[in-house]
Amino acid sequence: MTEPQSVIQLIVEAKRKVGAIRKRERNTQQNFVYRGVEAVVNAVGPHLDKFGIVVVPIMETSSYETVEVGKNRTQMGHATVEVTYRFYGPAGDHIDARVPGEAMDSGDKAMAKAMAVAWRTALIQVLNLRTNDPEPDEMSYERSPAKTVEDFRMEALNGNATKQDLERTYREANRAGMLAQLVTDAAGNEMRLVDLLIERGKQVPDGLPRNKDRTVSRSKLTDEEKAAAGLMTGPELKAHNKLEKETIANPKKAERLDSSELFDPFATVPPTPNGGGA
Repeated sequence: MTEPQSVIQLIVEAKRKVGAIRKRERNTQQNFVYRGVEAVVNAVGPHLDKFGIVVVPIMETSSYETVEVGKNRTQMGHATVEVTYRFYGPAGDHIDARVPGEAMDSGDKAMAKAMAVAWRTALIQVLNLRTNDPEPDEMSYERSPAKTVEDFRMEALNGNATKQDLERTYREANRAGMLAQLVTDAAGNEMRLVDLLIERGKQVPDGLPRNKDRTVSRSKLTDEEKAAAGLMTGPELKAHNKLEKETIANPKKAERLDSSELFDPFATVPPTPNGGGA
């Protein structure tokens, strides 16, 4: 009976089958061509299956933090991982490859991207795949410089700041160890940054829940909160949409409506009585 090949022998065979993996994907933000994890997995995966090689990831360490990047100080999730990939052969033997991964994302995908980077690195290095040149990350960012106490002061004095904005500034200043730093308020009075933030927190109104584009998130407000903020309540929005749809579909309907119905306060361009011109 023939002894099964070792996992090392099978990895050598898989490497010969894969060959070189070229860069074919383009990063439109920084304008460079890169080799994505999908391209590597698609090239390597079928050969690992063919030779019966199973890979098990083992998370060693992971970390997650929020950082700011670019001139606009965009908040990004920053994840780092260290993963051991265990390559098992049909005979039950295995080899380990311990690799790092790092990635940023403006949503909730930073950790998944970091894992993808680690997996790509493991495949390229274990199979010693030819790449011909250094591999840049799919997405690269430049961290914003650390905020100064003056930056935090200006955020505190921002006339458009909400309570949520000031709470975020407080947390960031606390992490930076600057809450006890002396600053001046709008009148020139000297005080600690923490006291300025507390004072401003008493002055500003409660902020409304916002979407990523800073528009008000209607789905997170009750009808009472919508009314207090000058927004349409659920019934008002439903009536508005019905009226708008009916008058667009049948302009002559305006002639049969009462004045109170015609002057919808939330309509973009309220129709005039009796179908008259604007």
